[in-house]
Amino acid sequence: MRKVAITLAALVSLLAVAKSQSVGAPPRVHLAGGWFLRGSSDADLRYAVTLCERTWGVRGRELCRGGGMSQLLAAESPQRRVWVSAFSIDRTEVTRRGWSRCVQAGRCPPPRTPAGDPRLSTPEMPVTGVTFHEASDYCEFVGGVLPTEAQWERAARGSDGRRFPWGQEFNDRFANHRSPIDGFRYLAPVGSFLHGASPHGLVDMAGNAWEWTRDRFDVAGFATGLSVDPRGPTSGGERVTRGGSWRTTPEFLRTTMRRPLPAGASAPDLGFRCAYE
Repeated sequence: MRKVAITLAALVSLLAVAKSQSVGAPPRVHLAGGWFLRGSSDADLRYAVTLCERTWGVRGRELCRGGGMSQLLAAESPQRRVWVSAFSIDRTEVTRRGWSRCVQAGRCPPPRTPAGDPRLSTPEMPVTGVTFHEASDYCEFVGGVLPTEAQWERAARGSDGRRFPWGQEFNDRFANHRSPIDGFRYLAPVGSFLHGASPHGLVDMAGNAWEWTRDRFDVAGFATGLSVDPRGPTSGGERVTRGGSWRTTPEFLRTTMRRPLPAGASAPDLGFRCAYE
């Protein structure tokens, strides 16, 4: 019975994708210049710990209050109002279909995930297994750049400081994450969770695939960065990824979660979208 319910959920999501494509949803979303709340408040960080402990049960206190998790959460504060100039951004994560055009033009390498794998590699799934520099090259190919952290977060949460693209509380049916209840065990076609869209209409800003941003990681960057069009440091080996994936638990799907990775990293749940300035 449970398997039937999951299958039906997946079918409903796929029908929603088809409907969105039939009405001609714009491939890019334009955001006017404006202020927004970047980063997490103390209450947001407590919520993240609670959400983490709820996921991990008896191991929650050990995993969610110490070590690497506490350092990642500290990197989300302090919360500040920052200004981001006008830009456009892809409504969805870049798909394998889109990537294939760059491959055919000789500007991008073939994807690392095998073609035709129904778990990870259908044409409308996000292209994954892409390094930072490969993602940057693709964005240049289409006339864009990777979004800055500030651009990504503004597009994901709007101007009202929401914890998830859809609102303040986690909903396990609004994103593709590490749970069978959302209807997908692995990657989902982009736009499968229209009800989890951001205030600006972007989809899959939580879950499905982690997304590269342009900025280098600085654990104290939110405390020392600029208030107008903030950018990461000019040197350093790790770049920031955002949004969580089909392999991550709910606390990683928050709009403020920052995960550093080496620029040469690739993974089956790591993709991107492009911005246009």
